Amino acid sequence: MNVNHELTQRLDDSYMIEIGGSTWNPEKISIRRRYDNPGSGKFSPHGSSELPVCAIEDIVRVACENDLFDADTCAAMLSHLSASIQRIK
Repeated sequence: MNVNHELTQRLDDSYMIEIGGSTWNPEKISIRRRYDNPGSGKFSPHGSSELPVCAIEDIVRVACENDLFDADTCAAMLSHLSASIQRIK
């Protein structure tokens, strides 16, 4: 993944969300949960899943159809989506 460091959000010392050109096609955007190995601090590809951004809608839809999120998580996602809609209008 060709990471865009300006879009990276560090969530704690060894965990962050990265966005950038995908591993399989640099023209496509992907996102991943990046975990660093405890001890060495180096990137752990086994604990860091990369997804194409276009797959996220399907994943969230299937999760919602199966009630995998609690009500507070659904409300938080709706709030984030609403804010995004306002920014991209």
